[in-house]
Amino acid sequence: MPGGNLNKEIFLNTVKSDVANGTVNALPMLKRSCPELSDAHCEDIIELIVGAMNMSEADKVSLVATAPPSVSINARTTMNVVQSMINGAERNILITGYSLSSYFSELVDTIVLKSQRGVFVKFFVNDIDKQFGFDKILRYKGRFLKIYNYHQEDDKMAALHAKVISVDQQRTLITSANLSYHGQQGNIELGTLIGSKQIARQIDDVFTKLIFYKVFSEV
Repeated sequence: MPGGNLNKEIFLNTVKSDVANGTVNALPMLKRSCPELSDAHCEDIIELIVGAMNMSEADKVSLVATAPPSVSINARTTMNVVQSMINGAERNILITGYSLSSYFSELVDTIVLKSQRGVFVKFFVNDIDKQFGFDKILRYKGRFLKIYNYHQEDDKMAALHAKVISVDQQRTLITSANLSYHGQQGNIELGTLIGSKQIARQIDDVFTKLIFYKVFSEV
């Protein structure tokens, strides 16, 4: 770039910070380094950089599937991805459950243990009164293990049907598979594992708003 005094690493980090925080610090930085460029040209350059960053994040997507064991498919298995995400969580876990079976008892133990070690867990559940698999989790709810229930009196057919696991606001699994044996091994299920801080934040924002508007109630 003309001017020769723009630190590329600092500039790119400033662009990332602007995207995350809604600031505009990268624009004057670029303008100082390249005074011959108009404000419009500087904005176009920054927009191109942001677009490239978003494309890079979008590339961090992989297929996750449940399929019969006799079928060889080019995808990560749902069971392995779920186990890896929960076992590897270091700061926070967001998880939704339309149904939770006893098949997941070991992972429930892991979630409880993680919360006791300071990992903040938010567990969203559909109609918890009908979910016997949540008995153990309920016994350990507290400061680091929050449980939120979705129950609609007005519409008995309405349900929390989203199956999502997001850890450390970095990796997110969106899948058709329930937290059950058939969801992990018996059915045919498809999902995507997304390595994107932006998507993870957006998902967290969605559920935060649903709590705020009392769509979910804390148990």
